[in-house]
Amino acid sequence: MQGWELLPSATSLVKSGIKFKRGTSECILDIKFIDGVLEIPPIVIHDITETVFRNLISYEQCHPKCEARVTSYAMFLDNLIITTKDMNILCDNQIIVNWLNREDAAQLFNKLYHDAYVKDYYYQNLCHDINSFCRRRWPRWREVLVSNYFNTPWAILSTLAAFILLILTLLQTFVV
Repeated sequence: MQGWELLPSATSLVKSGIKFKRGTSECILDIKFIDGVLEIPPIVIHDITETVFRNLISYEQCHPKCEARVTSYAMFLDNLIITTKDMNILCDNQIIVNWLNREDAAQLFNKLYHDAYVKDYYYQNLCHDINSFCRRRWPRWREVLVSNYFNTPWAILSTLAAFILLILTLLQTFVV
């Protein structure tokens, strides 16, 4: 596989039909994507989070034999979190436990890894799988149908009633 692909934002992924789920792994780097569900272990964001991440990224950059896993994680979250809407999606799914202002937390990941070099992006295959899923039509159409037309129980019932009336009308036409 040549190079790595950018990951769409969390808002775009939700529009593509991808669901977010809080992971159960103890390691924050253990991100999985299975059948349209992106499972991300929880992370707590507070005052010293930026300092800890910057120190870990600096350590990875200074040691040539060290894999750039934390830098890749920061890049992954930077692609995922562009606006406060993206942060809201991750906070609502309890992936990010945020002790800061959501706007400040979103900006934290947007500036975290600048001027860092990553030779082998750790989440390359994961991003490829997610982008391949996003390019499929059915998940996008299903998400549009659910969010626009079936977002309340009354909408589902009225659509079901209209479908039953249509079937009964067709049956009456053929029977008579």
